[in-house]
Amino acid sequence: MELVVKENKFVMLIEKQGSKKDIRIYDEIKPAITKIKDSIKGGVNSENIELLTIEIKQDKFEIKTISWNFIAMEIVKAT
Repeated sequence: MELVVKENKFVMLIEKQGSKKDIRIYDEIKPAITKIKDSIKGGVNSENIELLTIEIKQDKFEIKTISWNFIAMEIVKAT
């Protein structure tokens, strides 16, 4: 699978399940929010979910955690 990075940014969703981590990469935030919504409905605890934006700046990466306030607002907008 290949991911084309738009505007030097992508989104990483980390979902912890016991000792296992599922890591998904998206080129946009909306599909990641949809996956978070589905995971929470499926019983995954929000403490086990982390959403990050990663921006490529020349030869370095800038990683930022997306707040749960933002995630909650996006979930509400989607319903």
